Amino acid sequence: MQRVKTTDLDTRSNMAAAGTTRNIQLGPRVVSYPSEQLQQLEDCNSILHDVEALHRRMDDKGYLYIRGFHNREEVLQARLAVLNFIRESGENRLSSTAPWQDGVLHPGCGVGCVPFMEASIYDIAKFFLFHDFGNTDLTNSPAIHAVFEGQRAFGFFEKYFGEKVITFDYKWLRAMPNNGFTGAHVDRVYMGKGSSNLLTMWTPIGDVPIEMGVLAVCEGSHRLPGFEKFQDTYGNLDVDDANLDGTGWFTKDPFEITEKFGGRWLTTDFQAGDVLIFPMRTVHMSTTNTTQFARISCDTRWQPASEQADSRFMGVRQPVSSQYGLYSNDASLQKNSDSSTGHARRITMEELRKQWEL
Repeated sequence: MQRVKTTDLDTRSNMAAAGTTRNIQLGPRVVSYPSEQLQQLEDCNSILHDVEALHRRMDDKGYLYIRGFHNREEVLQARLAVLNFIRESGENRLSSTAPWQDGVLHPGCGVGCVPFMEASIYDIAKFFLFHDFGNTDLTNSPAIHAVFEGQRAFGFFEKYFGEKVITFDYKWLRAMPNNGFTGAHVDRVYMGKGSSNLLTMWTPIGDVPIEMGVLAVCEGSHRLPGFEKFQDTYGNLDVDDANLDGTGWFTKDPFEITEKFGGRWLTTDFQAGDVLIFPMRTVHMSTTNTTQFARISCDTRWQPASEQADSRFMGVRQPVSSQYGLYSNDASLQKNSDSSTGHARRITMEELRKQWEL
């Protein structure tokens, strides 16, 4: 088994001691943590035995934060597999001056440098099938499969929904580079052509302090009265149907959300095995990765098997929606109609917000 080195690096070993305050970058904003502007997530481990209590917590807060959901060793082994894939996928991605297991990126390696790893579970399996991971053979499940769609996850969601469940074949596997972050959005705008009970589970692949880029949720944004117009307009958008030009994010500024609509931003330091689960209408974003390490994470989606699934994310084909979010390139998208190609003019979020008077 290869060495798993996660606790002796300064950034990871400095997870905040009780009572300390840190300067965190939430999107483009610098904010103290903990503070009124960015507070602590509340875990639900004490009520995991009580499904009704879990539903009440989700309905009230719009998230479930579970410590130690996955097996820690499986997550750390999955991290090694992803880092080795990054290492073998091209030069000048991981630093040549640090062990590759540390996940230190080459200086200047940003979003365009880190490989795009979002894919169906079938394609992700191929990543590891055709690469030599030495003694960490993760091809068919022990770690990769257990983390992305293992029995722990199926068992939890079957208990939560009270029936058999399915998970999207498409997995949002990412390595966030330095200065990278995700803007404020709801997931429904990307995957709303299916069950209204669809849930996202965000899994950090390794120990990830806030400075390395973690998810933050706007508590209550799925239900608070102040978000009613936001949810009726932006929250009901489908980025593909709208022919959207851009990320699909409502804003990069977290405080535009709270100042206009309400709620409060919450986050925490995550350790390998922790997860954050939330419904399609909870507003969330990420802190900015201000470290030199690649922040690895994977989003998986879960729903009752009896309900329709969004076909864009089932099977082996890559969905059109991969052009949105972190990897969208506004400059490369056609903003005006082009008679030579027949492409329709794409609409921007700024134009939509003016239409919605938001």
